[in-house]
Amino acid sequence: MKRIVCLLLCVLLLTGCSAAPETVPDTEETAPAVIPVTEPPQTEAPVEADAGLIGVRAELPENLTVTADAPTLRFQVRFAHVDPTGAPEEGRYCTLTLSRDGEVICADKRFLLTEGAAETFTVEYEFYRYMTQESSELTVELRYRLHRIRASVQVRLENRPDEVYAAETGDTYPYAISILKNYNVVIVYGKDDKGDYTMPVKVFTCSAGSTTPRGSYRLGSRQKWSSLFGGVYGQYAIVITGNILFHSVPYKHKSKDSLKTAEYNKLGELASLGCIRLPVADVKWIYDNCPRGTSVKIFNADELPVEKPEPIRIDPDSPCAGWDPTDPDEENPWHNQ
Repeated sequence: MKRIVCLLLCVLLLTGCSAAPETVPDTEETAPAVIPVTEPPQTEAPVEADAGLIGVRAELPENLTVTADAPTLRFQVRFAHVDPTGAPEEGRYCTLTLSRDGEVICADKRFLLTEGAAETFTVEYEFYRYMTQESSELTVELRYRLHRIRASVQVRLENRPDEVYAAETGDTYPYAISILKNYNVVIVYGKDDKGDYTMPVKVFTCSAGSTTPRGSYRLGSRQKWSSLFGGVYGQYAIVITGNILFHSVPYKHKSKDSLKTAEYNKLGELASLGCIRLPVADVKWIYDNCPRGTSVKIFNADELPVEKPEPIRIDPDSPCAGWDPTDPDEENPWHNQ
């Protein structure tokens, strides 16, 4: 019996029958690591984006007219909300500006914008003899923070006919103009006792151009600001013939503080593309005093019958260099020098 038991133990040892080992899991089937999810921090409720002036419209009246006998204009601007989502429920304070022909005449007026809010403006127009401008543009701008809207309206200007003014003074064309191209001089002649234009009343230094035509012409229409060749602008532009104008020295922008100083310092020599450039004060005098139809002669003179005025020169480094020193505008910094 003992021999049987020993044999059985030997068989067990030889066949490896022992306690079962722990099972090792297949690495390809390893469960993924669990990453804890962090809750986002609690914040305040989101603030609605500013609607600005979305849906706001400025309504201006139509068919506005001003006459020389009634030069005061009163008109109302009303603000409506086309899209209710842009309408302020309780109103908001904005800034209101009114411009006339590009010049601000009412600046940064505080305005409470609500549905149907309205503002009344009073605008004074100046009428004078030889005024040929037939319309004026009024522009209203409403600003709220970085938002803005604009609306414009044309005003018809009905001046008294030149014949009426002429009847009051007894004279239709008080002056005749000569342009001495080779001297870059403009001479304005008044009438002598015989009614002939022989009396020099104004002498201006100008800049003509090599392509300025010679001949006899009559002044045409005029504008306080006009775009010119080369993407620049001129004040007090008066048609002589075709695209040949009297005008100021060019400006980079339609702004009195953007004068092209280098061009201004060329007054007295040929410099233009054909037009006649003048200092602002000089061309404004022609604009104000010489009516449409005034005689203009352009020629090369054998000699200069008058003394040529010495042109003004501007220091390019001057803080006032962007302005024409002769411009009568009260904002002109040269007046304080």
